[in-house]
Amino acid sequence: MGTMRRQMIFAIAAALLVVTMASACGGSEDDGGWWLAEETAMQAAPAAAPAPAATAAPAQMRESLGLDRPSWLPGPQGPPGAPGLPGLPGNPGAPSPQAPAAPAMVTKAQAVQQEATAEERVVEVEKVVVSEPTALTAPNLSPQQQAQLVTQRRIIIRTVNMSIVVDQIQAAIDDISELANSMGGWVVSTDRREKHTGVISVRVPAADLDAAIEALRGMASDVESEVTTSQDVTDEYFDLQSRLKNQQATEAALIKLLDRAQSVEHALAVQRELSGVQENVERLLGRIKLLEETSAYSLVTVSLKLAPVDMAVDAGPDQSVAVYTPTRFRATFTPPEGTDRHSIIWDFGDGSEPLYIDRTAPTTDEGELVTATVTHEYGDPKDSPFIVQVRISSYGESGVAEGGDTLIVTVSDTPIIEVFAGEGDYRVLENEQVVFTGSFTRPAGLTDVRYNWDFGDGSPVFEGEIPEGTRVAMTHHYADFRPDPYRARLTIIADSVVGEVTASQDIYVFVDEDQGLIVGGFDVGDTSKTAIRTLSLVFSGLTTVVIWVGIFGIIWVPLLIVVVILIRRGRRFRTEHPTGNLNPPTPQDEPGPG
Repeated sequence: MGTMRRQMIFAIAAALLVVTMASACGGSEDDGGWWLAEETAMQAAPAAAPAPAATAAPAQMRESLGLDRPSWLPGPQGPPGAPGLPGLPGNPGAPSPQAPAAPAMVTKAQAVQQEATAEERVVEVEKVVVSEPTALTAPNLSPQQQAQLVTQRRIIIRTVNMSIVVDQIQAAIDDISELANSMGGWVVSTDRREKHTGVISVRVPAADLDAAIEALRGMASDVESEVTTSQDVTDEYFDLQSRLKNQQATEAALIKLLDRAQSVEHALAVQRELSGVQENVERLLGRIKLLEETSAYSLVTVSLKLAPVDMAVDAGPDQSVAVYTPTRFRATFTPPEGTDRHSIIWDFGDGSEPLYIDRTAPTTDEGELVTATVTHEYGDPKDSPFIVQVRISSYGESGVAEGGDTLIVTVSDTPIIEVFAGEGDYRVLENEQVVFTGSFTRPAGLTDVRYNWDFGDGSPVFEGEIPEGTRVAMTHHYADFRPDPYRARLTIIADSVVGEVTASQDIYVFVDEDQGLIVGGFDVGDTSKTAIRTLSLVFSGLTTVVIWVGIFGIIWVPLLIVVVILIRRGRRFRTEHPTGNLNPPTPQDEPGPG
């Protein structure tokens, strides 16, 4: 009986060694390792030679296998095992017919000694396993052979991302698909949302990847970008293989245990562990298959862009500006039909950030567009002149059109003109001639110097040229006086390399009323004016009367005639019939002849 117990302890130790190695290769307690240990112990128990045991095991596993239980205490009794095979945990099983009889109990000291012997053998086995050389570091190979072996067994995943320009998007997609099929690969995906762009992803054999890249370069009119990445998954791949072998061994042991389950509870426990192990196996197989396919067939993603057509762009004439002066830019262009979206980039050439706009407006010429006006200020003329660039891209159903133009901007410091319009304010009488004398500074580089006087009384602005010199003289009179002063302004205008330069200064003119000639307090001028005004009023009144008489003559003339006739008749009647004289007048003798 003591011999059989020692055999059981050695078998359990061997099972724990297998579990420990499985955990080191990526296994876990949840992978069903304790069931594998139990199955191994059941198979190795009848062996004559003891197997090494693990120095450490999970507490749950040790309890289930009876390692933490003293050997002199009886464990939970399970169903008896078949002859020569161990039973379930806690039951040593039925003895083999050839097994000699052994005492039913052993002392505590003997059990402890047996366990210590098993642990020493486990240590020896572990040393042997660790000292074995792997396939990648075989000591009997030369360094060159080892490097060649490592290279051959490397598992590399290569991925390529390309951006190319082609003449026709759909034709390029078809050609790339045919290329992948001819190499034994396949099309992963295609995307063509717009006529001028497209994306296609294909897988080609890793051995033919360089040839595929060369073929794609030949299809393109321009290669904008090409990025190749490599990922070494050798460590992960072999780690997955080791974990898969352990999980498959655990799965086989659990299946055997399930077949020999003596109770429903035992069968259900084994089935739960078996389900978890099988899930791990499937997950490992899927990952291994993915690594194998991705390393055997490289992924190539190609972004396609339609080759743009040329488009005429005019950025405008060259400019000369002053520092800190807003400079205006706008360009005209003629996009092809079917392009209604525009991207405009202005680069002002002074290191500032480019300006992006998309607004346009039509011009009087059919099909021609003009960009929105943009402004920019140059703060330092040190690096002048600056090259301004404009790039315009137009998109639409018909494809892509691109064009650009440049202009030169010369930046200089602004010439400063100082203007002197007079020594002080003027005070004059109305209608008095005023002489205005102004002067100004004339910096070098000024051309076409001009001036204008605005006298502030509504009279026309007087303009003139100053071919040389720095003085300007002008006369003017103010016809009306007023309590507020007039503001006269002298302005100097000149051309320079930075454009037109102007400067001005104001002067005020006070106009008083003219009092005329005054003698002894009697203002002759004022009296004369009053007499003239009175005579004018009389003359105006007489003129009005004459006009009224002439207009209404057809009415009052007949009335006047009738009045005159009536007056004369009345006088005759009073003469012939005097009133108040009763004696008629004595008739006088008429003179006779001779």
